Parts: sequence; structure tokens; C-alpha cells
Amino acid sequence: MAQPGAPTGIKNSHSLKRLALLLCAATFIVSLSIRPVRTMSSAGKVLVRPGDDIQALVASHPSGTSFVITPGLYRLQSIRPKDADSFTGESGAILSGAKVLQDFKQSGRYWVTEVSVKRQASYRGECDQDHPACMFPEDLFIDDVPLQRVAHLSDVTAGKWYLDYGSGRVFLGENPLNHSGEISLVAHAFHGAAKNVTIQGLTIEKYADVAGDGAIEGKSEGTAVSQRWVIENNVITLNHGMGIRLGNEMQVQNNKVEHNGQMGLGGSGSGILVAGNEISYNNYAGYRYGWEAGGTKFTFTKDLVVRGNFVHNNGGPGLWTDIENRDTLYEHNRTTENKVAGILHEISYHAVIRDNTIIDDGFAAPGKTAPWYGGGIVITASENVEVYGNTVTDCMNGIVGLQPDRKSRTGSGYFLRNLYVHNNVVTQKTGIAAGIVKSAFFDNSIFSTWNNRFTDNTFHLRTNGERYFEWFNAAQTLAAWQSHGRNR
Repeated sequence: MAQPGAPTGIKNSHSLKRLALLLCAATFIVSLSIRPVRTMSSAGKVLVRPGDDIQALVASHPSGTSFVITPGLYRLQSIRPKDADSFTGESGAILSGAKVLQDFKQSGRYWVTEVSVKRQASYRGECDQDHPACMFPEDLFIDDVPLQRVAHLSDVTAGKWYLDYGSGRVFLGENPLNHSGEISLVAHAFHGAAKNVTIQGLTIEKYADVAGDGAIEGKSEGTAVSQRWVIENNVITLNHGMGIRLGNEMQVQNNKVEHNGQMGLGGSGSGILVAGNEISYNNYAGYRYGWEAGGTKFTFTKDLVVRGNFVHNNGGPGLWTDIENRDTLYEHNRTTENKVAGILHEISYHAVIRDNTIIDDGFAAPGKTAPWYGGGIVITASENVEVYGNTVTDCMNGIVGLQPDRKSRTGSGYFLRNLYVHNNVVTQKTGIAAGIVKSAFFDNSIFSTWNNRFTDNTFHLRTNGERYFEWFNAAQTLAAWQSHGRNR
């Protein structure tokens, strides 16, 4: 009801203005009390700063967001990208899966602190005899150097450590005072089965991934595999399992993948490209390299391309396709000082291995120099492989084919058939320069009717009178090798 003497229209106008002012004030107060998660620029980018929860940012933004990770150290981050997300690290941006360890106290001959960590029901992996605790994924670092983990408290000495899962206590064998101590706890920096994700420009380090998994994990916890991820220009180091677990059509380009506990990268998928990377010094945790360790291991791939990588000083094969890889191309790679082989193509199918440079490679345990134990290029029980244009210099053995007794998943077998080795240059001072060896399970058909050929190769040998060639399961001189129709 209008008051006496007050024009109705003027009163309503004042009320509306007052209401508008109150609404503006309320909006201002709300805007002060709620901090936005991140404001997108006009280019659709989100700036990420130290202290941010990156997964929370991903969850609060739509698919296809570009996250720019500014310089700084981001600890204990684990990110599940959405489709078409990209993550670009500015220079100095580091994702770490490790926690700082503090409050060490001396207890007898040990230095002890506590950490919250749970033991899994089981762990994957086979360890070498010097590293019996290799399968446990947590690593302890002093000044960025991983210490050797031991399986029993009594084995702790200087440079070694032990974790008691039951009490959550960490035991060191030396005083960590005035040193930086960290323990890796988070399994993955990136993981999941999203499509079209880009990860670039980051240092990704100290993640506690188990053997067979990666700090970059191109699959989900189930069987779903990622699609078309691009991993480029990163440094991926000091992660316990693999640096990178592959997914379908993943492109891994121009990264440094070094000093990881089990292996640089590996996995399964179709249409994978691995190009221009340096893959080095992997397997510090001490996995048995005959099981699964070293530079790379590809399994069940289709149309894999491995091109222009520098692969060196790995505690296992440098480039390794093992178990039913089909249509593989290795070209223009450089390998040196890896265990077992520079390039190993094992129980797989059609492959082309061309124009690679392999030097001082494939050396196994001391005293084991036969072709069974490795070489520069090794083809094991695989069909339809062409090897040409390669330069193989001073390896344990040169280019060799092996036929062990290997059963396939269907119960039949894997066979060394249609191996064509031609137009390579092999320099050999000791060992076998070229040839094939077989297990006693097979007859000589592998040499006569399985279409395995060595032609038009050039050999630089210390002397032509020595037995540098293997045929009919016997070492042969060059003259004997040629008499069997080899190297015509």
C-alpha cells in the first residue's frame, strides 16, 4: 500500500534502485569469497602453478583443455586426462612422485624415519641375484640418487635401505643429515584410456610404478588402452618400472628416457611411433634382463615404427620386440653398450631392420659369448624378417639367427623362416660375424629348406682363417661359409 502523499511511481523507482544496489553488493561479496579454480585465456589455456592440484583442474575443465604447467616442482600429482587435453611444461616444470623424508633418528647402526605406505598383495618381476628386492616399487633417493633396496633389515649397509611395511619405518645405512632424502610413493604421473592427449616439455621423475607399468601409463586400470597420445620433448627419469607404457597409435618423439628402474618404454598397441629419443641407462633396480628389462620391450604390436633413436648403456636389450609383433620397422637407430642385443626381434613376424648403426653392443654375462647369448642384431624364432643396410661393429656377435624350441600361445611353435640378411657391413674381431644356430629339437631344414639367406654382406675380420660364421651348428671359416652358398 502506498504511503499518504507519496507518488506511487517515485516510490517504486527508489525501491528498484535499492534492490539493484543490494544485488550488486551481494554479487561483489560472493566474488570475493569464492576463488576461481583457473580462468581460461582466450586461447583456451589454463595456467598451472606450483601448489595447484592438477587433477582437480582437469576435473573442473572440459575435454580439450590446454594446461600450461609453469616452472616449479609439483609433488605427488597423478593425472587422468580427458580426451584431447594437452599438458605443456614450461622450462623447469617437474612432476615428481616422491615425498620428502625428514626426521631421521639414529637407532643403533641405522637411521630411521616413518612413512605411510601399504604393501600390495603381490608384485610382478624377476630380479637378478644382486637385487633381490627389485620388484618393490618404492625407491629411496639421497641427493637424487636411488639407493639399492634390500629384502631384509640385516642387509642394510651404506648405500642401501629397507622398508618395513608393517611398521611404516624406513631404515638407512648411513647418516642422511645435510642431504636431501625422498621416497617415491605415487604410481603414475599420467594414466588412463583417453584419446588424443599431448604431454610435452615436462620432467617426469620418481614415480613408484611397478614393473610393466609406466610413469606415463597409456592405459586404464582395466584393459582399456589409450588412443593417439603424443609424448614429446620430455625428460622421463628415475621412475621405478618403465618410463612410458604405450597405447594405440602413441607417438613417442624426442624424449630423454633415462635411468628408469626396469625399462625405458614398452607395451602393446597398433600404429605406434618411437622416434628421435635417447633411451639410456635403464634398469637401475636390477631386474633380470632375460625376463624383461633394458631399453625397450614391445609386445603384441602391429605396424610399430622405431626410427632414429639413440639407445645405449641399458641393462638389457636396447630395442626388443618380443611376442607376436607384426609388421615392425627398425630404421636409422644407433645402439651401443646394451646387454644381449642392440636390436632383438624375438618370436614375432614380419619385420624390416635397415640402416641402423650398432657398435660395441650385445655383450652378456662374462664368459658367455656364443650366439645364444646375444649380438648386435639377433633374430630369434621369427618369420619373414629382412635385415639390410646396417653397420654392425665390434659387437659380441654380429647378425645372428636363433632357433630355440619355443611354443606359441596356440600350442604350435615359433620358427626362424624366410630370414633375408643382405648388404650389411659387419666388423668382427671375436665371436661370430653372421650365421644361424638351432636347438637339438630341430633338424637341418632350417639351413636347407626354410629359405634363410645371407647374401652380399661385407665382412671386416681380423683374419679370414678364423671361424667367424655359424652354419649347420658349427663354426665355419669364411671359405667354408661361402662353400655352403652363403654370402653370394
